[in-house]
Amino acid sequence: NVLERLDVHSIPFFGGALVEGISLVKLDCEGAEIDILLANESSQAESWLDVTDLVVEWSFTKERRVSVMHRAIRKLKEAGFLVYYEGQGSWWDTDQGALWPYPNDLVIFAHRSKSDS
Repeated sequence: NVLERLDVHSIPFFGGALVEGISLVKLDCEGAEIDILLANESSQAESWLDVTDLVVEWSFTKERRVSVMHRAIRKLKEAGFLVYYEGQGSWWDTDQGALWPYPNDLVIFAHRSKSDS
C-alpha cells in the first residue's frame, strides 16, 4: 500500500457552492455548518439567493455552547428565516451559559417565504 496525496479544490458556500435556483439546502458538514452559519453573509438575505428552506444538523460534538447556536439562529432570523428546533425554550435553551447536555446533535429547520427573501 502506497499513500498517495491529492490536492483537493474547495469553494466557499456563499459565493461559490450556493447558486441561484436552489430553494432547499441541507447542511450536514461535520462541524463546518457552524462556520457557515456564523459567517457575516448568513445574516444577509441576498446571500441565500433563492433558498426558502434550510435544514441544518448542528454539531454539538464540535461546539457544545448553546449560546453559539443562538448566535447562528439570530443571523438566520436577520436574513428573514423563521427558525424551529426541538427543545426550544427548555432549560438548556434559555440558560446563557448552558452546554449541550445530550450525546446527539440537533436538527434546525428554517423557512422564509419567497416574498421575504
